Amino acid sequence: MRKRTAVIAGVAVLAIGGGVAYAAWSSTGSGTGTVSSTTSANSAITPVSGSGLYPGVTVDVVVSIDNPNDYAVKVNSIADSSSNVNGGCAAGTVTTTSTGTDFAPVIAAHGSQQYTLKAKMNADAADACKSITFTVPLSAQLVSAAS
Repeated sequence: MRKRTAVIAGVAVLAIGGGVAYAAWSSTGSGTGTVSSTTSANSAITPVSGSGLYPGVTVDVVVSIDNPNDYAVKVNSIADSSSNVNGGCAAGTVTTTSTGTDFAPVIAAHGSQQYTLKAKMNADAADACKSITFTVPLSAQLVSAAS
């Protein structure tokens, strides 16, 4: 009989102790998190190739645009432009246009992409414009390529 009473008492203590362990306190948490945005860095446009100009002709000129940012960008446009005074060659002797340029490629973070523009020399270009490398200031409009 004692053995049976001891087993019943042990089971009762175990059941009560198990209930106490289950009745532990609980809580919830709340608060805030913070995140900051990066900044943008300006891209650079550099010449790759372009030659063969003479009065009245249009040639391809290839430029490269880099992306120094931590995110991808897309070129929306490259502004049309014209050459500066160069020796005895008048300003505006050479013009560039981005008409027909494919701006679809996205420039990956820290990458670069080449674009083909058209350069044209005026039909009335002076003899002073022979054998000259023309510098044409270019500017591009880029946006983040968020998906």
